[in-house]
Order: sequence, then C-alpha cells, then structure tokens
Amino acid sequence: MSTSRVRLASIVTATALLMAVSAVGPASAATPQRHFAAEKLAMRLLNCTRTGGWVQADGICVGRGTGQHSAYVKPLRRSKEISRRVAFRWAREMAKADVCGHVIAGKPELRQRLASKGFRHNYYGENVGCMWGGTPREMVIRTHRAFQDEKGGGGWHWRNIKNAGFKSVGVGVASIGGSTRVVYDFYGR
Repeated sequence: MSTSRVRLASIVTATALLMAVSAVGPASAATPQRHFAAEKLAMRLLNCTRTGGWVQADGICVGRGTGQHSAYVKPLRRSKEISRRVAFRWAREMAKADVCGHVIAGKPELRQRLASKGFRHNYYGENVGCMWGGTPREMVIRTHRAFQDEKGGGGWHWRNIKNAGFKSVGVGVASIGGSTRVVYDFYGR
C-alpha cells in the first residue's frame, strides 16, 4: 500500500473513531428517562395509602378506601401540570446530579420551583425517594413502602401522604443508569 493510501486510511479510521466517541459522549451527558407507567403506579399507591389501604410488597393495594389500616383521607387529584413542570423536572435534576434530596446547591427550592410555574398557593409539601437497582416499577413500590413504613413514627413522608390539607399532587419518576428518582409534590389546591 502506498504512503498516501496508508495516511488516508489512518485519517478515515481516526475520523470514524472520533465520531463514534463524540456520539456516545460521557456518562454524565445521559438523559434521564421519564416513566409514565411508573408515575401512574405511584399515584395509585399514594391514594391507596391515603384512603386507609396498605401497599403490599408486590404493589397490590389491600383495603383501599376503607380506612382499615389508617384514617381515611380523600384521594388526591393528579395535577398533570405539576407532574410535568415541577415534579418530573425535579426527579430529572436529581438524576442528572446523582443526588437524592429536596435541595441541590444552586437550584431553586420547592417554593420557587412551584411559583416559577404559576403555582403560588402557600400550602405545599414534597416527598422524594431514590432507589438503585431494579426496574422503575419495582423502585416506585419500594420507595412508596418506605414512606408508608413511617406510619408508626409519624415521619414527614407519612404525614404528607395523610395530610388532608393537600388537594392535588404532581408525580415525577425519572431513571438513569440503574437508579430511579420518585417525586411527589403535594399542593393545597
């Protein structure tokens, strides 16, 4: 093979490798995925527990609407706008930053996240859960059961679920690289 053909083959190979590497990009550039089915499941589980039912390990609700396992509280309405514009966006931010919490340095807190999207009622709350390993469905169930298990100690996640002052909720579920973030943004209207 001539020298010019070797050079051309090297350039073509190097260009192809560069294009392949740039197309993949670094792991941190991955986009968290939204899971609508998991969000719907999270909503069902939330209202199961809220109305006095109890979520089992397989995600089945026992006693929904009966007040059997805790006092009956009227089910929450799912706010599509809070789900899309606030809850999912927060789940995505946490996933991208690889953190789990209500606050990320340099990012707005819940009050600002709601207000910036037009939700200015002053009665709100948030449950955030993060799990690693398993499918988004499995992680929603495990996260919800962890919130539910706070019943005996009156933890804040439990109190938010049972708070009759909340009328609607946004639900967001995002996953990336084997981890899932679940966000319930409760709202007083």
